[in-house]
Amino acid sequence: MRIWIYQEEKDTHLLVKLYKEDHGEGEYLGDLDEESIKKLILEIKPDVKIDQAYGTLAYFGLLPLLVFKKKS
Repeated sequence: MRIWIYQEEKDTHLLVKLYKEDHGEGEYLGDLDEESIKKLILEIKPDVKIDQAYGTLAYFGLLPLLVFKKKS
């Protein structure tokens, strides 16, 4: 599956959007296999339900991941 990634980092959170089509924002990561995509998702958000997240990306073509930063 061809994957694009868009990241927006704020003081309190990180928003990452993975696309399977070019939406004019983000960087092209290449044509990745299922295992590589799942590994990428888990690197961004380790506590995500990976099969559900991958299924969302595969079916809808978009996977938004919101990661809240912990206060120090």
